[in-house]
Amino acid sequence: MKLLKIVALSATLLAGASSASLAANPYDVMDGVSSLSAIQEAFGATVLQVNQNEAAVLSFDNDLNSVQARVGNNHRLLETIERQGYTLEQIVGVSGEQNSLTLYAL
Repeated sequence: MKLLKIVALSATLLAGASSASLAANPYDVMDGVSSLSAIQEAFGATVLQVNQNEAAVLSFDNDLNSVQARVGNNHRLLETIERQGYTLEQIVGVSGEQNSLTLYAL
């Protein structure tokens, strides 16, 4: 019986550790400078909706004012965002490159 408890506890701990590593930063935004540069050349982007907690995580790697200013200066990208049902003011982060840009919105 003790062996079964040890196995069950080990499996639970392993599952928790892998979940914690994913929860730490689910967004691949570590290369923020190239993502910001990609906004200027991008023709389109996927917009994903995030909640307040996810937006807080994004704020560590994204300067909100810079992201919104660059998106606002790219009229093609702004039109793409609006077609997806979002506004410039809702954009809180960016990740990816010119051909695979993802914007995050509240």
